[in-house]
Amino acid sequence: MSAKVWSLFLLLAILLSACQPAATPQPTVQPLRVQLTPLLSESWLPKLNACSEYLTQSNLLIEVREASELDLQSADLIIRTSADLNAEQAGTYLGAEHLALVVNPENPIVSLSQEEAIALLSGAYAQWKEVPSSAASAQTFDQPVKLIFLVDQDLDAFLSTAFPSLEISPSKSEKAYSVEMAQQLITETPGAIGLLPASALTSALKEVQFFGPDSKTINWELQIVALTPVDPEGDMLQLLLCLQNASQP
Repeated sequence: MSAKVWSLFLLLAILLSACQPAATPQPTVQPLRVQLTPLLSESWLPKLNACSEYLTQSNLLIEVREASELDLQSADLIIRTSADLNAEQAGTYLGAEHLALVVNPENPIVSLSQEEAIALLSGAYAQWKEVPSSAASAQTFDQPVKLIFLVDQDLDAFLSTAFPSLEISPSKSEKAYSVEMAQQLITETPGAIGLLPASALTSALKEVQFFGPDSKTINWELQIVALTPVDPEGDMLQLLLCLQNASQP
């Protein structure tokens, strides 16, 4: 083949390569570092995972930390409880986390006054038959009251703010160092009672309703806020909007 023909082939190859569309650069996926507290992990981890499906330029790196260890310098998003929303200087309100007063299913009691609930948490009653609301059931349920106290900074902050005079007696309670441990202890102890996030309720636990003086149901709730080091935009804004929607009742 002559040099002239080779030159034509080479020219044609150059022209064809020049006509090829340029490769579209793939967007760079950036990590979004999220921190939240143990008490919220049961209900908020599923929400975070579901909302991550709507992110186009980020993936979530989630870490569970105690409230005192949350650090906005090492996180793009912190999800925590707020003892007083009015005192918050910044952040995005996400919703509320219902707290449930939980007993063993063998306990026949179904409701308490708020005063009785607080008295039970403070160790004021030694036996369930001493609780006025359960007196009628004492003949079939003559059990000592066993408070299972979940050791958690979020829960401590809520109780100290909502009920400043409430004192948990260490000698009258058994400490649980995780939600799972509290669930197990309440399940195994007929006279047990504890305060847990409603998301931790299982078929082996029973929630007790409590009422105010007007006989209306009272709900204890943790208020949830999100903190970011900068104003949210892009994927972060999308994530916060999704979490707010997921928290609607």
